[in-house]
Amino acid sequence: MYRRLAVRAAQARGAGLSLEGGSGADGAAIWADAAAECATPEESALLEALAARVARSGLPAALPDLSSDADAEALARGSSVRAFLGVPFQPQGRRQTGCLYVFDADTRPWTPEQVEGLRDLAEVVAGELALLLDASERRALENLVRMLGKAVENMQLGVTVTDPTGKIVYTNPAEARMHGYEVGELVGSHARLLGPPESTRTPDAQASRPGSSWTRETINVRKDGTRFPVLLWSDVVTDADGRTVGIVTCSEDVTERKRAEQALRDYALRDPLTGLPNRVYFLDRLTQAIQHRRRSPEDRFAVLFLDLDRFKVVNDSLGHHVGDELLGVIANRLLGCVRPSDTIARFGGDEFAILIEEISGVEDAIRVAQRVQSALAVPIQLHGYELFTSGSVGIVMSSAAVEQPEYLWRSADMAMYRAKARGTGQFEIFDRTMHADALARLQLETDLRRAIEREEFRLHYQPVIELKTGRAVGFEALLRWEHPLRGLVYPSEVIPVAEETGMIVRIGEWVLNEGCRQLVAWQKELGSDAPLWVGVNLSAKQLSQPNLLDRVEAAVRDTGIEPHMLKLEITESGVIDNSEVATRTLRQLKSLGVQLFMDDFGTGYSSLSYLHRLPLDALKIDRSFVSRMVRGDRHAQLVNTILQLARSVNLRVVAEGVSTPDQLELLREFGCEFAQGFLFSPPLAPDLVREFLEQRRAPAA
Repeated sequence: MYRRLAVRAAQARGAGLSLEGGSGADGAAIWADAAAECATPEESALLEALAARVARSGLPAALPDLSSDADAEALARGSSVRAFLGVPFQPQGRRQTGCLYVFDADTRPWTPEQVEGLRDLAEVVAGELALLLDASERRALENLVRMLGKAVENMQLGVTVTDPTGKIVYTNPAEARMHGYEVGELVGSHARLLGPPESTRTPDAQASRPGSSWTRETINVRKDGTRFPVLLWSDVVTDADGRTVGIVTCSEDVTERKRAEQALRDYALRDPLTGLPNRVYFLDRLTQAIQHRRRSPEDRFAVLFLDLDRFKVVNDSLGHHVGDELLGVIANRLLGCVRPSDTIARFGGDEFAILIEEISGVEDAIRVAQRVQSALAVPIQLHGYELFTSGSVGIVMSSAAVEQPEYLWRSADMAMYRAKARGTGQFEIFDRTMHADALARLQLETDLRRAIEREEFRLHYQPVIELKTGRAVGFEALLRWEHPLRGLVYPSEVIPVAEETGMIVRIGEWVLNEGCRQLVAWQKELGSDAPLWVGVNLSAKQLSQPNLLDRVEAAVRDTGIEPHMLKLEITESGVIDNSEVATRTLRQLKSLGVQLFMDDFGTGYSSLSYLHRLPLDALKIDRSFVSRMVRGDRHAQLVNTILQLARSVNLRVVAEGVSTPDQLELLREFGCEFAQGFLFSPPLAPDLVREFLEQRRAPAA
């Protein structure tokens, strides 16, 4: 209708209406109706651009000839529109602006009367459009409210709306179901109905601040009285004047999340095999005990550190599944040795820690250690096997001077190792000397690592004497360490640390190469007066190395030593730890042409089966027997027995530790072939060996 009026008033070809900033759907519908006479898309685009320019500027545009307008000229190409007249308008109470326009296919001037007539008509259109848009927006708002209402009804989160006093004015079905109510039971009630009785649920200061929002976790109560954790999000709603009209709260039942979090905490703080607390949990409890003692110095506690004896044997012989079950049984027994308030944790492997609190003194800790050892001593039946266990226990008492939990359990660990050194099933109480010993051992380990890099090791050589001739036929290479501060350090201090840390492998390889090199050097220098062989000790760790054969072969090749001049000395303990592998390795070494001596014979298992099974060339009787020999005593009898045993299996014998002429005489009477000891010579530095050989050149009397 307005289009026809505009065309008639301006005597134009066509008219149109454009509304900027309005609803896209409404705007499109109005435009489609008003510009229906436009024949081409080019004309439509031209008119839309011109109308938009008028609407945005708020000024009328009378263009008698579009070709003279620089902006419109490019768009007008290919279009039949030649003249354009547009006036702006704005519906009352709206931010949108629009344009009512007419156009013609010919150039033409627009009269003031036409402009004024079109402006009057635009005012009428603006009024009508305001009514149309109000109705459209109301319908859209009603539709939106219905959709939002449906969305809230179907939400899985609970939603509750309360007035400023806390009275519930709306709640959705999810909120009602979460609490075991019907919607009608909640509306009109106070929100405190959803909380525990001890909570008043009065609006706090935050709720009184307009526009504020907050989140919190709390406990809600169902209709049947059961409690459950919830996460709440609350927002204060205000009116146009900023006054609080209500509070909207969304709620989520977080029971499952809390259960999952607890499961994760249990997994992080519990040992999955035994169900006991783990190291992390134990250290946290220990930290709390230390803090409590700091506040109450009269309250004492103790830490016990338990390591099962020979647990590895169970794993290796019966399998890890049996070992795991054994640990579970032991964990249950340990729980029976302490009070519910005490803490037992598995630190890993076969290690357990116990924290006993509120004790009067070390006697209480000792009683717990004794109960633990008694519990472990009872046989355990698993998979048809009767298993016997024991444990070494270290005890450390609380101290006002100690604030680090790691220090306490490390101290208990030190005491445990001291107990283990005394044998199985022992306990030891930590004292300061253990700490000093541990620090000294740590320093020794550090210095030992540097000694390898700085080449501080030396070899001294103790001669092996052929008793029939008195001639030195060989030398045993013995390690010495020239410490830059402590001077000469002997093997008894070095070897245990090197064995424990694994450094013995590198050290042993150096001893092997240096011993071979030195013998070859003596043979070149001394000719027929040179010793015939050198003995080098092999540790248990070296014997277990898969590349040992390659290392020995390389030492023989690189130094040029004759293989039979190299005597590798092994111990019974080094063989028994893994007899099958050790036997195979020794046979391979034997195939190189080197000779094998069983060192310290008599101190270990002294098994006859080893003498038959292992490819040995000689035995070395341990000095603990030889050095105590007195004619007619049992030590002399034992040495004689070993000599007879060796002859029966065609093995030569070297007696170690000969220190008196009487011992030498007895060995000769027993028919011993070789001996070494301080009676002949202490271990010698390489440059003193020549002098010793010259002194021994004459035959023995």
